[in-house]
Amino acid sequence: MAFAFLSTPASMTAEQYDRVTKQLDASGAGDPPGRRFHACFGPADHLTVFDVWDSAEQLQTFGMTLMPILAEEHIEMAPPEPLEIHRLVEGGDASVLRKTIAELRAKAFFMRPVEKVREKIHKAKETPSEEDKPSGSATT
Repeated sequence: MAFAFLSTPASMTAEQYDRVTKQLDASGAGDPPGRRFHACFGPADHLTVFDVWDSAEQLQTFGMTLMPILAEEHIEMAPPEPLEIHRLVEGGDASVLRKTIAELRAKAFFMRPVEKVREKIHKAKETPSEEDKPSGSATT
């Protein structure tokens, strides 16, 4: 059973979030086991985090690494309440959820240039190239 967690820190800037993710990546905890989805969104001076985890226990385990880093960055975050997910629709790479979040961000939020590049790369991966398309001639 998957669980959703919405975390709204008292204040977290884009710069703080970027430093936290760099520290997590450097420690090898950037892609923790059990986390199915992660999104950080909102105004650049007051971000919110949404995660989907396989279990609340896996988030708690990750929290042992995350919380000291947040404290170092002076980010105050109350423990999120686990919300049991009734139904989770995932594409092969959770594309439905990513597309929804991308649409919301495009409508409401500022996108940094690096995120625009990542979006273009992701779209290019989704669009089949000429080499990937069937040639029309079958050999048997």
